[in-house]
Amino acid sequence: MIVALIGFMACGKSTFGRAAAERLGWRFEDLDDLVMPGRSAGEALRILGNEAFRKRESEALREILGADEDVLLALGGGTPLREENRQLLKAQCRTIWLRTSMDIVWSEIGNSDRPLAEGLAYEELEKLYRERMPAYEAAADIIFPVEARDCAAVAAELASCIKNIR
Repeated sequence: MIVALIGFMACGKSTFGRAAAERLGWRFEDLDDLVMPGRSAGEALRILGNEAFRKRESEALREILGADEDVLLALGGGTPLREENRQLLKAQCRTIWLRTSMDIVWSEIGNSDRPLAEGLAYEELEKLYRERMPAYEAAADIIFPVEARDCAAVAAELASCIKNIR
């Protein structure tokens, strides 16, 4: 079974996903790492540009969704924005939206060097956050609220949620 984690930047997809996968004994993959191996998502985005990055992201998603094992997959924050990706997710896996508040997002990435957040004021980042909500909602099978930042506790709850999917 493949379970994909979706959500806005800094909601904990990679951090909580990796820890939950370890608890479950599942393979963990971060889609950003598969787009341009050896480069961060930010570097890949800067090198490729948005359109080429998104195309490679969709190709990597298609490939990983063909896995024949239990995989917990952390998607990039923009992955569900493309209709083709949402269709792939709905057809080939279960999707959990790690929904967190804008205040937590801001505390994690405010004034960061993430390509889409770099130099943005709170209001500008909040606008991007709100623009993405409908895509996350459309792609999500399960909404998993994340208000705590305690990795062990969130990972345990997330692992329990995933066990209940089976």
